[in-house]
Amino acid sequence: MGTTGVLRVGCALLVLLQVGVGLWAALGPEAFFSGYPTRASGWVALFPPYNEHLVRDYGLALLQLGPLALVCLKAPEPAFVAALLIGVLLFHLPHGIYHELHVVRTDDLVWQRLSLWTPVVLAAGLLVPTWRLARSRRPEATAPAAG
Repeated sequence: MGTTGVLRVGCALLVLLQVGVGLWAALGPEAFFSGYPTRASGWVALFPPYNEHLVRDYGLALLQLGPLALVCLKAPEPAFVAALLIGVLLFHLPHGIYHELHVVRTDDLVWQRLSLWTPVVLAAGLLVPTWRLARSRRPEATAPAAG
């Protein structure tokens, strides 16, 4: 699989993560608050009180990168992909750090960390092939004419 194929797959995974969770939070904030990722674990409910506005805004914040991710699936141009990846990191990196500093339960810590850090690792990892693709498409610099 070439670089553009890798970027397409990575963007597809990011759009699934972002849009899946984002739609749930935006359209069913109470169900999301009490049942993410499952009703038995209810991670979000560990940070009360319930706030419909805040949960919907969280979902909508995740959804805002959906259109850009879809553009990147169709045309994985380095500038678009880099914008998507940086946007993902701007949200998920501080979010992950916050939760590392505020661990509430430890019985499912592995699943919490996978949930929090998968988008960070995926986005950061995809920056390298994105930058390489951008560099490969730049015209080579020519030496100044002698004169």
